[in-house]
Amino acid sequence: MPNYRFLEGIAVADLAFEATGKDLNDLFTNAAMAMLVSQVDVKTVAPKVTKKIVLENEDVGQLLFDFLNEIIYLKDAEQLVFKDVKVAIVKNAVYKLSASFRGETIDPKKHKLGNDLKAVTMHKFKVEQTKTGWKCQVVVDI
Repeated sequence: MPNYRFLEGIAVADLAFEATGKDLNDLFTNAAMAMLVSQVDVKTVAPKVTKKIVLENEDVGQLLFDFLNEIIYLKDAEQLVFKDVKVAIVKNAVYKLSASFRGETIDPKKHKLGNDLKAVTMHKFKVEQTKTGWKCQVVVDI
């Protein structure tokens, strides 16, 4: 069972979701998967291309914000949709993220496309540590 759920009534003309994870790697993976499955039926995507993202930030919330916007950037700039993602985050002086996405170039004849995500917003955006791990709430312009 996925560790994200779409939220109804949070935002009009937007997509809202909440993701959880036992640690930051898990949280960022689940948040990314919520974005990916909202864009395309991931079962229709083959792992033909691997795309790596490396980011760093002092603030874990800003790191998640930037990371999720990178998914939208890759769809818009490089016409890529993804099947899955692996995330590794290390905390030293700053949070350092390394992620690897697998997917392929968008083909409307092959891919069952969903929402055309425009941008992650700061509206109701939050990342928090809980008793059992981490949780985020995200609103995306569509």
